[in-house]
Amino acid sequence: MEIEQKPILEEKPILEENYRVPNFIGSTRIETSHGNTNIIGTNVSESSNDVCHRLESLGMLERGCVPNNNSADEERLSWLQSQIVGVDAEFDSPFGRRRLTYADHMASGRSLHYIENFVINNVLPFYGNTHTCDSYVGRRTTKMVHEATEYIKKCLGGGANDAILFCGSGTTAAIKRLQEVMGITVPSTLRDRFLKCLSNEERWVVFVGPYEHHSNLLSWGQSLAELVEIGLDENGLFDIEALRQQLELYKNGNRPILGSFSACSNVTGIYTDTRAIARLLHGYGGFACFDFAASGPYVEIDLKSGEVDGYDAVFLSPHKFLGGPGSPGILLMSKALYLLKSSPPSTCGGGTVSYVNGFNEKVSSLW
Repeated sequence: MEIEQKPILEEKPILEENYRVPNFIGSTRIETSHGNTNIIGTNVSESSNDVCHRLESLGMLERGCVPNNNSADEERLSWLQSQIVGVDAEFDSPFGRRRLTYADHMASGRSLHYIENFVINNVLPFYGNTHTCDSYVGRRTTKMVHEATEYIKKCLGGGANDAILFCGSGTTAAIKRLQEVMGITVPSTLRDRFLKCLSNEERWVVFVGPYEHHSNLLSWGQSLAELVEIGLDENGLFDIEALRQQLELYKNGNRPILGSFSACSNVTGIYTDTRAIARLLHGYGGFACFDFAASGPYVEIDLKSGEVDGYDAVFLSPHKFLGGPGSPGILLMSKALYLLKSSPPSTCGGGTVSYVNGFNEKVSSLW
């Protein structure tokens, strides 16, 4: 007998009442009122939304006095800098006591007081195990995760045909999870044996660029896919013409094709024309995936799912965002890339089952 789960979304949203979330980078602005979320446009010149009002649980967020849109850029930046944990930290150097100058945001962002205070005062006191509804704390925590998931999905332009997953640590875990749900990861000790069993038409062809994260290079090479690296052109940029030539070589092979490219090099800072690459891959029936680990905190990301220049998957490392340390990796992907179908989930365990007894089990549907 399967136990009916209690509803978890019967109450008003915990994280949302009637507010606008501060956005200091100029990404898509989202206005929320009584649970209804509307994307109301993007304004790169507008660095901050209106200060929160009529706050419920989010109202206890100790954000200080957030400068509004009429404030000068210097005032807004000064306030944000004042919220950085460790902004005045000092350390003992060979030259005496020195104030810390943090210059490694490409590797990781820094924590913000108002975010940490919100977690301490509003999340941790009521923290409980997620995916359970049998207690107040479990139901509340699960509900907060659901709300956060949907909010992030909307911020990134995800739709009904897309799924968002929180994955371990950074893009490393996000890329690995995509490979798992595509069904192309196996233990390294078994890889050669599995490859002998695959027909040519079954084996994925994965294109990568010349300046990839190790996560977006080594993991594909250790999967069951055939890895093809695209180099630089004469100007030192991604060679999109070389990608076109490679796609021509594989177009009659009846093989599944995917491109997984860095949206921005974390070595040179050169930004890739992701839309042009997506159009090209889709023109050959392939999937377009992009690693936004380096540029995620600084650019607008819009999945534009289903469109010719849209993305089929994006990978994010939120710990690189200001205020992001301690956060998981994010995978936003088209459901078309979920190839396990009726097979068990890529990771079985807590949160993946709806019913278990001594003889069988029933896993929860991902969608």
